[in-house]
Amino acid sequence: MRTLAALTTLTTLALAGAAGAQSLATQPLAAQPPALTGTTWTLTQFQQGGQTVTPVGAERPTLRLDGRAVSGFTGCNTYRGAYASRGDVLRFGPLATTRRACAERALRLETLYTNALRQVTGYQLSGQTLTLFAGPRDRLIFRESGAATTPEATVTLNGSWQLAGGTALSPVAGSLPSLTFAGDRVSGSSGCNRLTGSVGVQAGRVTFGPLATTRMACAPAVTAQESTFLRFLSEPSLRANVQGQTLTLTAANGRTLVFRRAGSGPESGTVNPAALLGRTYTLSAVSGRPAPTSQPVTLAFEPDRLGGSDGCNTYSAPYRLAGSTLILTGEPISTLRACPDQPAPVNLPAFLALRPTLTVTATGLALQSGVTTLTFSRN
Repeated sequence: MRTLAALTTLTTLALAGAAGAQSLATQPLAAQPPALTGTTWTLTQFQQGGQTVTPVGAERPTLRLDGRAVSGFTGCNTYRGAYASRGDVLRFGPLATTRRACAERALRLETLYTNALRQVTGYQLSGQTLTLFAGPRDRLIFRESGAATTPEATVTLNGSWQLAGGTALSPVAGSLPSLTFAGDRVSGSSGCNRLTGSVGVQAGRVTFGPLATTRMACAPAVTAQESTFLRFLSEPSLRANVQGQTLTLTAANGRTLVFRRAGSGPESGTVNPAALLGRTYTLSAVSGRPAPTSQPVTLAFEPDRLGGSDGCNTYSAPYRLAGSTLILTGEPISTLRACPDQPAPVNLPAFLALRPTLTVTATGLALQSGVTTLTFSRN
């Protein structure tokens, strides 16, 4: 009888265990929190010295830890470096950054952010929030990229967007890629060549169809940018997030491209004329193609006049700046020297009369009118 009772008890326990296992198997699994590594984190709050900074839009820095390398976006430039972690201890090595020219506010945030990263000693991971500790009081608070984003079903991408940054590539000053959405069609520029094709937007995901491009020769840096840009767009089902005037496309590996709606970014703001005075600029590229050095084309600014060489003759003209638009206020005056048969890469005085948009870059400046961009290096 004892044996029968024992068998009965074991059978009951086994059935109960099986029922419990079946019950657990039918329960939905809880969402797994993001891991420290392999996740792109977006800065939502920066606490320093009792003050709180809340970055917004395309100026929000990002952080990604992969193996022993850290990379991300400072709000202005992209960066990369080494890090070491053990337990809840985290330290970053020297960080290498690109050198884009950005709005003063973005540059200030970049300085605060990179300086704070150098001071980080530990971290805390809680759900979709990552907190980095930099000293006894300073904090960098991140959220997993894509968490609590605006549903794209209610947001339209229609319109023109210009690349502002991201972690997938470092934009080449004066040759920024752009996209224009119109229903199920997309067009734009890779920074050198024009592109066109189909696009599908559904439930916050964007899929680009085969994209046709022109076949212009570009400068090596612009060609590399174009290759990376087109390869990113070919990724299946990119996640799209629109916040205000900023569009962020995120690939499955966490890499991002950040765009500003055309006319809304700092590039459309006021250029400080004083920053141009007393400097000479030499044409280095025309729409991404290197300019010849045998007949250098130059540009220099005085308080009320600009001038330089068109590759043969010297020229000058009165001008003014309206925001970022360069406007000639009188006819250019030019010398009449006989010039070599080889034509200049561009008729600069005629181009300046088209009221180009002027952008100050890290190495010089860029003038853009229509599909033509003139890139100048600062001497």
